[in-house]
Amino acid sequence: MVAPSPGLLAAMLKAQRLSGVLRWKVNFTEAVIATEAGLAGWDFIWIDSSGAVSERDFIDLVAQQLLRPDLVGCGISEIAFELVGRNGTAANVCIAWTGWQELVKSDLSAAQRIADQLDEAGSEPANVVLVCDSSGNFPGLSELTQG
Repeated sequence: MVAPSPGLLAAMLKAQRLSGVLRWKVNFTEAVIATEAGLAGWDFIWIDSSGAVSERDFIDLVAQQLLRPDLVGCGISEIAFELVGRNGTAANVCIAWTGWQELVKSDLSAAQRIADQLDEAGSEPANVVLVCDSSGNFPGLSELTQG
């Protein structure tokens, strides 16, 4: 299991060295993301899409995790913009996406559309989506190395 160096994510967020959708082969936990983002003065969102095998599954799971039942059945762009805080609710947002492997395996094009929408919604330098977990491959995403 690959674990992050304590403070590395916080330092990278604070320096705004990360932006867009990036693959980081690190097994983050929600508590680690919360701590690291907090140290940098960023908000965080933890997404676990385990069990999602389609774009619709992903959208509905995220809507439930955000406690926003009104978003169930919406489009991917609406969920993406909600996640990155385009509603003016957050300035700096770090989103950790885990459990993506099933979606990539069952519908790679849906996973890529989701990543593209998250990238478009988070195009400002104060937003980053980390596709994390040490296992699996997510084609087409730039990868970070630790250090």
